[in-house]
Amino acid sequence: MHHLGWQARRRPDAAAVIESDGTTVTYAELDARSRHLAAALDLDPGERISVQMPNGAALLEVAWAAQRSGLYYTPVNTHLRPSEIAEMTDGTLLVTTEVYERLLATPVGGGPRECEGRELLFSGGTTGRPKAIRKQLTAGPMGDPTAECVRVAMGLERYGLGPGSVYLSPAPLYHAAPLVYCMSLLRLGATLVVMDRFDAARCLELIERHRVTHAQFVPTMFIRMLKLPAEQRDRDLSSLELVFHSAAPCPVEVKRRMLDWFGPIIHEYYSGTEGYGHVAIGPEEWLAHPGSVGKAGDDVSIRDGVVHFGDRTLGDVGHLDEDGYLYLTDRVAHMIVSGGVNIYPQETENLLVMHPRVADAAVIGVPDPEMGERVLAVVEPADGQGGDELKDELLAYCRDRLAHYKCPRDVDFVPALPRDPSGKLRKALLREGYWQNHETRIV
Repeated sequence: MHHLGWQARRRPDAAAVIESDGTTVTYAELDARSRHLAAALDLDPGERISVQMPNGAALLEVAWAAQRSGLYYTPVNTHLRPSEIAEMTDGTLLVTTEVYERLLATPVGGGPRECEGRELLFSGGTTGRPKAIRKQLTAGPMGDPTAECVRVAMGLERYGLGPGSVYLSPAPLYHAAPLVYCMSLLRLGATLVVMDRFDAARCLELIERHRVTHAQFVPTMFIRMLKLPAEQRDRDLSSLELVFHSAAPCPVEVKRRMLDWFGPIIHEYYSGTEGYGHVAIGPEEWLAHPGSVGKAGDDVSIRDGVVHFGDRTLGDVGHLDEDGYLYLTDRVAHMIVSGGVNIYPQETENLLVMHPRVADAAVIGVPDPEMGERVLAVVEPADGQGGDELKDELLAYCRDRLAHYKCPRDVDFVPALPRDPSGKLRKALLREGYWQNHETRIV
């Protein structure tokens, strides 16, 4: 029963996907189009396609065409350059909007031999180059409870998601969590409200308009919603039952403010695209252990400050408290080494983004002839106006609240930081301009 076709037969006229402009696709329509696309693709189980399309129902129709055909499917970032796309697709069919329309217009007969496929995602890997994460196909029938994709849906079902749930997806579907959650919730009969891009004010408007019950965010989205003017934050959010967040450590003060605003409905989890390791924490548990991502299982250990799941690591620095709760400090790759001292910038960034005159902030290491690296804050001012007065205010603000070695020695102001549409900061790109003609940094 945990698959799209079953939901389409049971509730054909129910809304499956509502797009930002209000366009609605029913379960019957999404199911029929994905069947047609599967037949038009005419590929054998185990083969692979890639999909580069904007957020919306059409992308999910292609993904379900692959899912029900036993194919691997790779969502491709819509901002990649041709050489980067070629590296990810590796000669496989790339489905774009144009290809999608051509496939829909192709006459077909019959349908695919339905069996479970799965997403084939990429992680940055230890070198920053994309690394394919190819997981085993089950080759089982649609809805096979032994398939990992079905088990994920069943896990969400235990949170109360199902028919009647309205789930807001504000992030790009070429990222792991947004894609996996949306595909899983279509197995459960929920309605997806899919944003074409994240906008804080628009997000709150959609929650109110569609009576959204569930949503998933990243900390940057929380910060942008909190910094909205009072009149834009004044929305009826009473329909919300549960909110997930993940992808990066959330500043404690940000999480407290969100809990005060949304209520004790915010759940956090920590895991990786690679599929190993999972820690989660609910709102009441978090209030008792502020800053934790959850109680660690027996597979979690800290070695040389780095979090390990068994013998593997996701590249995060962290620690366990006396009760076994896991706290994340930063990414290993973001560490700054200044005068032989290791500095993790996440704590300083968390402080800076809470300053009322700061819209966004990043802290990086830049070349220093004496110390090797010095700590620099790169700040997007809330009003677009930087200058010496704000610089002095921010430097003093940090020194009053942090050990001085963690504080920036200087502040640069920029119109906007390089974040991808999901809110993830592209630190390697930010550092490039400062490290040109200097010793190469490992990122």
